[in-house]
Order: sequence, then C-alpha cells, then structure tokens
Amino acid sequence: MNEQVARNVVLVRAIESADVNHAVLSDDDRKYASRSAKELAAWQAADSKSAVTQHHFLQQRSEQILKRLGERSPAFGAFARRRLGLGGVWLALPFLAFVSGAAIDRIANPHRVDLLSAPFLLIIGWNLLVYLFMLVWALVPGKRNGWAGPKLLARLSVGKAAIPRKLPVPMAEGLAVFMGEWATLSEPLTRARLRRTIHLAAACFALGAIVSLYARGLLTQYLIGWESTFLDGRQVHTLLSWLFMPAMSVFHFLQGFSLAEIELLRFGRAVNAASGERWVHLYGATLLLLVVLPRLVLAGFAA
Repeated sequence: MNEQVARNVVLVRAIESADVNHAVLSDDDRKYASRSAKELAAWQAADSKSAVTQHHFLQQRSEQILKRLGERSPAFGAFARRRLGLGGVWLALPFLAFVSGAAIDRIANPHRVDLLSAPFLLIIGWNLLVYLFMLVWALVPGKRNGWAGPKLLARLSVGKAAIPRKLPVPMAEGLAVFMGEWATLSEPLTRARLRRTIHLAAACFALGAIVSLYARGLLTQYLIGWESTFLDGRQVHTLLSWLFMPAMSVFHFLQGFSLAEIELLRFGRAVNAASGERWVHLYGATLLLLVVLPRLVLAGFAA
C-alpha cells in the first residue's frame, strides 16, 4: 500500500469513526461504497490477473467515500486532495546546502587557496565525527529513534494541521483525529525522509564547495600556500599526508608532495599554476571520497 492510499484509508476511517450518528455518511453511503469497492477491486484484480486483496478493496472504498464527501463539501475535497506536510523541505534543504557550500568557498580571498583552509577542514572533520557518532549510536542497544522529536516529525508529516472552516462537526472531528493518527503512523516514513534529506544536504554542501573551487579555477590564477603561527613545515606535511592519503590511495592520478615542496609553499613565495592545479585536485578528490560519496550511500540506505 503506497503512501497516498494509506493516507486515504486512514482519513476515511477517522471520518467514519467520528460520524457515530451517520450525519455525513449514511448507512446507504457506506453500503454503496463497500459494494462498489468490491466490484472495482474485482475488475482491478482481473485486469492485473491477480487475486482480489484487501488492499484493492480498501483503496477503492476510500476513493469512493472521499469522492462523495468532496462533492458534498468542497472545503473537505480541497483538503483531501492537497499534500500534507512540508514537502518542499525535502528539496529545499539540499539546494540551500549546495548554495551554502559554494558560498563558503568564497569567504576567504577568491584568488587564494590555503592548504590549511578552515572551511574545507571543518567540512571533512565534521563529517568524520558524524560517521563516528553514527557508528557508536548503532552499537548502543535500544537507541533507534534518532534525534528528531515527535513535534518536529509531526510538523513535517502533516504541516500546520489547519482544519478547513465551515465543516460539519463529525467531519471536523474526524479530520482532527486523522491528523494525530497520520502523524503517528507516518513517523517512520518521515524519519527516514529526514535522514535521507540530511545526508543529501551534507553531500550537496561538499559538492557545492567542490564546484565552486573548480569554477573559480577556470577563470582565476590560484595562489596556493599555507601559513600558521604554531605549525612548522614538517607538521603541516604530516597533517596533509594523513588528510590526502585516502584520496591518493584511490585516485592514483593524484600527485603526492614532499616536505621540501611544503616548505616552499609558505605564503610569500612564488608558486606555479601546475602546483595550484595539483592541490585543487587533492582537495576536490578528498571531499568527494570522504563526504560526497559516503553521504550519498547513507542517503540511499535511509531511503
């Protein structure tokens, strides 16, 4: 049963349960819907050459009842047709993350790439911490719900929960019950969507930084180097060796670097364009390998 069918079934059940006096749905309405649903379910099963299932029956019956209620109350019909929740969030977050990632690459000097770039190091470090946290969380027994609370999940699944005005009392009461029930029933799906969206947003953030780095390099001569008050050349070489080791192990076309080269890259000394291209590739490949690809895989599992 897909999400829309399940939503219709839960909505019809809530209306029928609230309408104890059969004020909005008479006995004839309910019997007619059940009889029509049986016939339509049988035709649907015959067309697909499968057996009649309860899923087919519930789908057809809920559609029949919602159609009848929508004809009697246009406000209810509009509610039944509209999408619940904050569906735009699932697309807006990755898009905003991509734009933010592209912008964070431009915070510093647009003609300069610092080998100890705080934005790039923070992106990589934060994601590695997230992976570690997820691993520890998976090993903790009984902790499977995640950080999102019921109120946030309910807001994402049903939105502002505004009930249309001028509805019959049983219909309004049924909608109120439906909102609560649907928020509870759809919580696992909403939680999975939230996890998927967060992973996609993290991937898009890093991807935005990569795209911006390469896009600027097409029209800009990068000045590559590093500076530090507390680190010397040997320490910077060790740090960068560990940082870029995964990318250089996977992408064999990437060039390595020596301690002497790191010493020469202190800001204030001349650097050629080839050297700049090398470091752009190293940072781009590292972000791709440590952030973009793992986050896309995690998003796939969350879906």
